[in-house]
Amino acid sequence: MVAKAMVARGVSQRRLATQLDVDESTLRYHLTRGVDAPDGRRDRPSALAGWDERIDAVLARFDDARVVADGRGHCQAQQVHAILTREFDFTGSSQAVRRYLVRRFPEPVQAVRRVETPPGVQAQHDWFDITVRIAGAVEPLHGLIGTLAHSLADFTWMSRTTTQVAWQTGHLALFRRYGGVPLWVRIDNLKTGVARGAGPTAVVNPAFQTFARSCGFHVDPCRAATGSDKGKVERGVRHERGAYADLFLRDWSSLEALQAALDERSRAVHARRRCPVTGTTIAEALHAEQRVLLPLPPAHEPFDCVVARRVSRDCLVSFEGRRYSVPFRWVGHTVELRGAAHHVVIVGDGAEIARHPRATRTLLLVDPAHFEGPSTATVRAPMPLGARARLQLAALPVGSDAVTTRPPSSRTDATVVA
Repeated sequence: MVAKAMVARGVSQRRLATQLDVDESTLRYHLTRGVDAPDGRRDRPSALAGWDERIDAVLARFDDARVVADGRGHCQAQQVHAILTREFDFTGSSQAVRRYLVRRFPEPVQAVRRVETPPGVQAQHDWFDITVRIAGAVEPLHGLIGTLAHSLADFTWMSRTTTQVAWQTGHLALFRRYGGVPLWVRIDNLKTGVARGAGPTAVVNPAFQTFARSCGFHVDPCRAATGSDKGKVERGVRHERGAYADLFLRDWSSLEALQAALDERSRAVHARRRCPVTGTTIAEALHAEQRVLLPLPPAHEPFDCVVARRVSRDCLVSFEGRRYSVPFRWVGHTVELRGAAHHVVIVGDGAEIARHPRATRTLLLVDPAHFEGPSTATVRAPMPLGARARLQLAALPVGSDAVTTRPPSSRTDATVVA
């Protein structure tokens, strides 16, 4: 219809074909034949006309549910074609068999349930990849899109990597832009989020599970190969490439400048677009949803590895081939070790109890303060250092005035473990 109207206005077929991005012969074919004219192929007899009984016999051999009551599954068109060719000298193609099965046994249309979650309940997060020019150099970047399922407020956080540390840092950045933490976060089955499996039976990555627990939200992985489970953020990926496309074409002085422009564009889009559930603008719906979001977590340090270790009698725990000291009162207890970017953070009962540098050349890292303090109900304090031990630790000779007295011991029945 467009081609006919343009030709009627005097546009040449060659120019029109270029504008429509089609071959000129294709354009001439439709102009001559007519777009709505039937081509007759639908009315042609199938190559399998009259083969119903033989095809039913083949399907029954495979216990196909389409011809066998209480049958199991559907036989593939390639399998039917192979048997027809081998046993019945069929000369048609496998596509003819596929078209025959589709016409004769049409599948019912699968209805899709539309779900709208209450405010503050769910956010959907997903990565997308794009190339951007930063300071004159073309860089591959990764954008983490977050969409609140109720208000449809979406934000983008840009990163150069997709590591576990970047994954957690991106979530924290999105939470700050939301103004709070949703109760559930739906994610894809990427390795930084899911260790194995998918959907309700998925095993969440231990580091990300610990991160989610510390922030107060639950991880909700999608089912395998089911993009509709997070359709709102999937649609957001397409929207980002449209409403934000001009920003990704510019040359930015830094990644921070690009991020500031994306945040400013998000606010402008939210003020213009409307939320279908509330009927207000997305900005107004977001403001209302912020009232029921969970509070933002305290200062959090992202980590890419988390393990549980039992504290030995010498107040040490093992991690990444090294041993780290913890306060003696945790002897016999299980603590959590988190591998952050530059430190090993040791957590007990949800609070940080020790911190050491990570990935050092030293294989034993000990803080003397971890062996000081009064005994507890379950752990006796280590034996205090004697005068000679204190001289040796201070690298002083015998008789030095630097260490003159021995501190009083708080124990009378302690034993020394050398």
